[in-house]
Amino acid sequence: MMVLRAVTVVIVVVLVAAGLVYLTVRSKQQLPLETSEIDDGSQLDDLHLDLGELDPSAWVRAYEPERSSPGYNLVLYRRRLPMLVDMNGHIVHTWPRVRAVGRVRLDRHGRLAVIGRDNLIKEYDWEGNLTWFFQLADTGDFPHHDLIKLQNGNFLTPVREKRTLTDTLVEVDRSGEVVWEWRSLDHRKAFPTWDRKSEDPTHINSVHELPPNRWHDAGDDRFRPGNILVSARNLNSIFIVEKASGDVVWRYSQGLDFQHEALMVKKSDFGDGLILVFNNGRDNLNTYRRSSIQAIDPVREAVEWEYGSEYFFSSVGGTEQKLPGSNVLITSSHGGRAFEITPEGDIVWEWVPQSYLPMRIERLPYDHCPQLAGLRREPETAVSRGAELPYIDAELYAFALAEERVSRDVNGKKRQLVPKYDVCRELLIPPKAWLSVEYGLDEERLYWGELSARFRLVLKSNGSSLTMVDDTVKSSAEELWRRRLVHIGRMSFQRVEMCLSVATEGGFLGERQAVVWGVPRIRSKAQHPTAERPSRRVTAEEEKVRRQQLEALGYVD
Repeated sequence: MMVLRAVTVVIVVVLVAAGLVYLTVRSKQQLPLETSEIDDGSQLDDLHLDLGELDPSAWVRAYEPERSSPGYNLVLYRRRLPMLVDMNGHIVHTWPRVRAVGRVRLDRHGRLAVIGRDNLIKEYDWEGNLTWFFQLADTGDFPHHDLIKLQNGNFLTPVREKRTLTDTLVEVDRSGEVVWEWRSLDHRKAFPTWDRKSEDPTHINSVHELPPNRWHDAGDDRFRPGNILVSARNLNSIFIVEKASGDVVWRYSQGLDFQHEALMVKKSDFGDGLILVFNNGRDNLNTYRRSSIQAIDPVREAVEWEYGSEYFFSSVGGTEQKLPGSNVLITSSHGGRAFEITPEGDIVWEWVPQSYLPMRIERLPYDHCPQLAGLRREPETAVSRGAELPYIDAELYAFALAEERVSRDVNGKKRQLVPKYDVCRELLIPPKAWLSVEYGLDEERLYWGELSARFRLVLKSNGSSLTMVDDTVKSSAEELWRRRLVHIGRMSFQRVEMCLSVATEGGFLGERQAVVWGVPRIRSKAQHPTAERPSRRVTAEEEKVRRQQLEALGYVD
């Protein structure tokens, strides 16, 4: 009897302890953001302090209400603070204490899902209280790029595996259990372009659950609703994973070049069954650059429709969204803007944030969720571009893109450098532009003897050449690093070839490493009239996560 009582007491104690643990975990997930251990308020940057004085309405360059698809735009201010703006750019709602490093999604109940600055998948209510979170079992792995809520209510995201340096698709349910996985490494034979030497062979950047569509209605099981459409940038491929078997049942690569955001148009919508993709065109860096939005017929494996413009280019990043009706919303992430086009390619809404690059903007209908439907709507006001000339995406006049630059300390200051002595690039000059260029000798790489370097920067256009810089720097000079500012407004909207060259005399072969060009920078006050605001404080934790994602996924910020 004594033994039975002891056993009973032990069982009761264990059950009570288990219950307390359950209640503790549950209560942590339901605590307000300010007191949650998952979101430590003391670790929050002060970015939200901008919101009181922020006026994004000035960022709307064009708006034609009668030709646009109305709604609210879900954006990330400075790429990490979610907020909603209307078609005239007015802020209608924010989540001031939420920070994201990737995609954000707002569901039909007003719940916001994010990939957090701590590499957790999180969900917040409309007021910004943390209501649910998920952490991967191996904290060295991390979710990246995309996060979607499936029709069954589960979340699906690409995950970077620390052990294999490859991507896995992970589906997690509301209880925090991983219920489905698809490891790219197990299917590498399905991809002829898989590079076995690469540390990032796939670089999955979007996932999409197939909606009901005409192909499946006609009996093609490859396009069964619920199968997963994937974009893998480094494979230059988009493909469909059959959910039931995990097999790759459809793949398309023709003409794709570092593409992003593969989406299938839903049934009954204009373009039913077509697959939209943002084709970056990154490979063509040494000549004129151009991106495009393509609508692909997946059965014929042919491009049905394509949008491109001489002013449109984003080497990495970028999304498109099929809007109700026939318009498409495009985010040219590294181009610096978002814009809505008609099937004819007319721009009927354009949004250009002045101090940061936009990413993954999503247009939501006014009645997307009860909270949005309950907002008081401001009257829609047309914004005319008037005499203002077209916007030129920033990377069309960037001499060196982010991944090409070399960052190094030169004469006591970290500088962005061009990796080669003699190089030319084709650029499109924006209106009212200024050219800023730096060059010189790195004192720490000089040894003995006299080294002389003649720096020349030449702009070539329509058969003529203009010398912008012709300057000689000697190792004996007092000023080893120089900067020039040149007005080039007279070349607005001209396609030019910018050439850098250096001729050296004296010194030793090793000393030639002391000769460096800073990255030339072109600025346009017509496109960005306001001065760039200084970046708000970023916490050490967030900086670590941002560096991890950028380095592991092949980006340089």
